[in-house]
Amino acid sequence: MKLAISVSGGGALGIGPLQFMRRLEEDLGATLAERGSAFAGTSTGSIVAAGLCTGLSAAELYDLYRENLADIFTKVSAARIVTNNYYRYDNSKLKKLLQKNFRYKMYEFKKPIFIPATFMNGESVEKVWDRGDGMSDQWFAVLSSCSAPTYFDTVSRNKDGKKEIYCDGGMWANDPIMVLESGLNKVKEFKGNYKILSFNTGMVRPNNAPKDKSIIGWGKYILEEWVARTGNSGYFEACANIGKENVFRAAPEVDDKYAMDDLSLVDEVSNIWDAYYDSVRKDVLKFVKSTSTK
Repeated sequence: MKLAISVSGGGALGIGPLQFMRRLEEDLGATLAERGSAFAGTSTGSIVAAGLCTGLSAAELYDLYRENLADIFTKVSAARIVTNNYYRYDNSKLKKLLQKNFRYKMYEFKKPIFIPATFMNGESVEKVWDRGDGMSDQWFAVLSSCSAPTYFDTVSRNKDGKKEIYCDGGMWANDPIMVLESGLNKVKEFKGNYKILSFNTGMVRPNNAPKDKSIIGWGKYILEEWVARTGNSGYFEACANIGKENVFRAAPEVDDKYAMDDLSLVDEVSNIWDAYYDSVRKDVLKFVKSTSTK
């Protein structure tokens, strides 16, 4: 059985799964880049998935996050809130970081990878970047998946004389577990021959009804609460399709909401995932060791 790895979106909260992964790598004596045979990631998870697929270790990706989070979340002028193109953070430093680390074309990924984005001016809004996108840039695929509405601006490119506009894949597949499964169903050597290690970056927390039930309040509630929970149905479907014993979903339980752009919580989130790893260490090691790199 091969190991496929799925990582959901969650902004700066991505530091948590990376802490879990680097602990796992220490115990395995091997990197997840080596153990993993396929990868999927949305938004911040696309950075992790692309990093693993290019051969980076979880420890290297963890350091990459810690060293660059402040640059990634560079605030724009407060005056932008009254414009007709509002977003909180300038994506230029994130773009440079991705161009530096993912400078090749999609076809040059050595293993299957699936990166959801949202295509905003075509026949279908669902876009999944994979190796079939050939000469498309790896960095652009990741940047498009990371372009969360209200947090970052949309991104665009010109193709065949037409302008294409993209935003965050989390709009429809914040947890890409079913994108991963659907993609692998088209890869001959994976059919009936893989397990999924899935990371719920947003963690598991209580769902409370919104206090503000105005149209703005409901919109904020859906965007901030339920877009992040879309992986629940995907996890259920994956278990039904390939067997619950073939899916391990890493997701610590927390009582409070952790904002995806609150950098003051980075250490706390890392510690939560560290303690969570201790609680499931035996089970996750058994799960990963039951797979093969061949």
